[in-house]
Amino acid sequence: MASLFETMFEIVALLSLGIFLRKLQLISEEFCKKLLSLSINLLLPIIVFRSFAAVKISSGDCLLPLIGLMLNLLLLAIALIASRSLNLNRARRGAFLLGCSTLNIGIIGLPFIELFFNAQGVTTASLLDIGNSLYVFSIAFLVASRFNPSQRKRSLKTSFKELFTQPYILSIILGLAANLYGLRLPESFRFLTSLVSFTNIVVMLISVGAFIRLPSKNIVKHILAATVIKIPIGGLAGLTLASLFGLNLQASIVTVMVALLPPAFMTIVHASTENLDLEFTTILLGFTLTVGIPLITFYGLLLSFFLK
Repeated sequence: MASLFETMFEIVALLSLGIFLRKLQLISEEFCKKLLSLSINLLLPIIVFRSFAAVKISSGDCLLPLIGLMLNLLLLAIALIASRSLNLNRARRGAFLLGCSTLNIGIIGLPFIELFFNAQGVTTASLLDIGNSLYVFSIAFLVASRFNPSQRKRSLKTSFKELFTQPYILSIILGLAANLYGLRLPESFRFLTSLVSFTNIVVMLISVGAFIRLPSKNIVKHILAATVIKIPIGGLAGLTLASLFGLNLQASIVTVMVALLPPAFMTIVHASTENLDLEFTTILLGFTLTVGIPLITFYGLLLSFFLK
């Protein structure tokens, strides 16, 4: 229980620090964009390489990454349909699609799942996160780039070319290659990636805090619409996929919990680099954290009793 509370305290403290530093004008939004650029071009590629180089997937587990990716794509399709009736400008529509379709499994989800379902639940969530990570680092980038309002519409060929030159995509390819060749990473590299992972979380949460604002009237409707897709509809999407693929009870419960999670912090990075609506992205993230975490806690406490 302590690890969960410690995680939540750290998240709240770092977000609050970002808000506080911006209020004191010690950091600016431009400075935070540079921090996010550092994250996407240096810190994240190291973390992603380590994750894909070390992950172990047995033949019986291959379905879970596919389900994770399908969950992202299903939420993206729902968000795309819903966004047509919301009168969104290009920048906000791109942010809306990313916010509805990405899942914050690694930082937010795993502490809760470990608390309620122990190691087996963590394994299930981690395998789902492989599909989610592939989506967040590839398809989500393509979505963000297509809705960048400051650039002319790019061809799909140009978008894919830009995608495969991104440092984190190259790190996925190199990580999978290292995994296939059975490369053993030295202990010193594991320590380095732990340090980099901690630094990246600090950088991203302080940056998110610096961008957080109280929502203006014209944004409230869009935030509520995205939250409905993210939580109740997301949960139904997770349950539907778990039922279709015949997952066991615990795997089904974990899949639904994953589907209820707030957007990935990487949406902030995509929104920043592709000139999407950062205000909308950060407010949606903060709001879904506030609403979603109590719901996930209640859901986990209730359903974990069925597994005892």
